[in-house]
Amino acid sequence: MEINPNLSQNARRDAKLFIAAHAGSEKAYSQLMGRYKEAIYFMLHRMIENKLDVEELVVEAFGKTYANIHKYEPKFVFSTWLFCIVFNNAIDP
Repeated sequence: MEINPNLSQNARRDAKLFIAAHAGSEKAYSQLMGRYKEAIYFMLHRMIENKLDVEELVVEAFGKTYANIHKYEPKFVFSTWLFCIVFNNAIDP
């Protein structure tokens, strides 16, 4: 997989972690999700005030991200793809 050289340094770091995660590295996937866990939590908390629901949605979003990791292309910014999954998961009835 080729990483877009026009991405920011953080986006390139995410892409490298993604490539390792896609190859089966649970450590890389954990690091990647760890980079965004707090931001995802606060985004969801602004949408949904119930703390337990937010925590459940964070776990669901990470699960959906892992299940669909093969659909992401590292030429795009990972965080944008991730936050789309999180948002769509939150509004899905």
